[in-house]
Amino acid sequence: MRAIMFLKLITISLCVSLLSFALIPDFGLIEMLKILALGMVLSISITAFYPDIRGVKSGDKVSVVTNSALPGIIGRIGMAAADGRKNDQIKIVFQNGSEVLGIIESYVGLISPAKIRIVYEERLMD
Repeated sequence: MRAIMFLKLITISLCVSLLSFALIPDFGLIEMLKILALGMVLSISITAFYPDIRGVKSGDKVSVVTNSALPGIIGRIGMAAADGRKNDQIKIVFQNGSEVLGIIESYVGLISPAKIRIVYEERLMD
């Protein structure tokens, strides 16, 4: 997830520096490299800190695990029904309509969604 955000921001940075180089008459190669370097620093900073500032929002895809030792990729994918931050308890809705309560363990990883540990799950007995 963060990798996609980083690639988008780097692409925007590259486009801005190349447009500046092409459109501004006295804009040299050194200035273009400075703008590109600034864009890369901003891309890395935003990618690193944005998920922690944003938290988990209603409608985000999350990975639900029963044990906090499991990686987030192994869990079941659900959708957050409420906003929350780390260590908050939120409700998660799965595609089959079932709901669970869970605690936010970690935010979005490099390629994985936010990890939620199940606190309460209601199951129907046959």
